[in-house]
Amino acid sequence: MPTPLTPVFAALLNGLDAAYRRGVPLLTDAAYDRLSRMCPDALPPLSDLLSLDCPPDPADWLARNPGPYSVQLKADGVSVNLIYLDGVFTRAHLRGGRDCTAAVLQAGALTDLPGRPVGRVEVRCEAVSLGRGPAAQISRNAVAAILRRNDRAAAAASLSLLAFDLVGVDAVPTRSAAATWLECAGFATLRCSVTHSASAVLDALTVFTANQQTLGFPCDGLVVSINSKPRQRDLGATSRAPRWSISLKP
Repeated sequence: MPTPLTPVFAALLNGLDAAYRRGVPLLTDAAYDRLSRMCPDALPPLSDLLSLDCPPDPADWLARNPGPYSVQLKADGVSVNLIYLDGVFTRAHLRGGRDCTAAVLQAGALTDLPGRPVGRVEVRCEAVSLGRGPAAQISRNAVAAILRRNDRAAAAASLSLLAFDLVGVDAVPTRSAAATWLECAGFATLRCSVTHSASAVLDALTVFTANQQTLGFPCDGLVVSINSKPRQRDLGATSRAPRWSISLKP
């Protein structure tokens, strides 16, 4: 939980992180990691929880951004970031940075990552209600309320975390490899496949539309991403959405 010193450490770590990203690091990596361990609640995120654009003409985006693409189911849930330091779970936050650590632990977040990867790792998830049958599932707004309250109702509401991406593990160079890594680590994951052409992406949307009602969780479309993480970094993001990923809806 945050301590009285968290705001001080947050300001310090954010300044150091900004300098590092500008190419003028003020500390060695080892010194930064030692400082981070003193107050993990204050760590700035490695990646922002951004919304996805849903273009009216996905063919245009696909033509401007050639594959390979990763194609994943788009859970209609609440975005959650899990943060691990040297393989140990430290905290979780919602879009905007609000802490939801206690609720996420009730929802079954892994407390340790296999192999204890060194440094800071972020696991991106969607929190959804997986109660048995539609009558037992609660709405996305209710899921968000439980996470904002950060209380023990997460277990009673059958909240679950569906992991879909990984940040901070250099040995995982693609979005599809991240999904495989997460599944092997023990996370429930959102199904991911790789396609190489725009026509294959649009075919996947047709298949999804035909089978949407058979899924066991609320799902409103597909997420299509440039599969290569180095290419993702090159493309970057706007203030609200990544340039390397879009959502497709029926």
